[in-house]
Amino acid sequence: MTGQSTLLLLGGGGHAAVVAEAASAAGWSVAGFLDDDMVNELQPVGLVRLGTIADLMDALGALGRGAVAHAAVGDPDLRRRWLDRAGDAAAGAIVHPSAIVSPSATLGEGSFIGPRAIVNARAVVERGAIVNSGAIVEHDCHLAAFCHVGPGAALGGAVMVGPGALIGINAAVLPGLRVGAGAILGAGAVAVRDLPPGTTAVGVPARTVALAAASAKDAI
Repeated sequence: MTGQSTLLLLGGGGHAAVVAEAASAAGWSVAGFLDDDMVNELQPVGLVRLGTIADLMDALGALGRGAVAHAAVGDPDLRRRWLDRAGDAAAGAIVHPSAIVSPSATLGEGSFIGPRAIVNARAVVERGAIVNSGAIVEHDCHLAAFCHVGPGAALGGAVMVGPGALIGINAAVLPGLRVGAGAILGAGAVAVRDLPPGTTAVGVPARTVALAAASAKDAI
């Protein structure tokens, strides 16, 4: 869906800046963003802050018929909550024009496919999922709602990624494996076996670590 609707971004951080530029390049008219944070450094370049997340329906109404919203934030819980709040006004998938998406792939509402990403044949990218810059999602992969495949990551054929899971920068998952709900595969790690739900794995080959010892920077 490009060139037809006015787009309102929910979130004003770095990911929102990426989404704003991708959407503009794909033909969307990006009107501005909503964010509860007032710090100027978090604002997408060239966009106007139109209020807080609580102002969503009023902002959409002011933008006129056909305006839609996209939850442009990295946190999967916020993406889910904000997309739920948007309801019928949630945007469809936003795809950077440099991305390659197979015509047999399925992209869910509120999903994002970043610059130079590849989504191959029969892959499914569910609601609110992110395939970030340069990531490769091979044939028959299934990305569950609100998961995130980080920049440069690669998923072999038929990989299943659970809801809210995170595949870190330049990480890889061998074909046919499962990454459980809420699991984290750290930056540069290579998964050679299934990753259970809620666990964190780092290294080559990837090994699980205690949750208390894991930190966000291990994955992103």
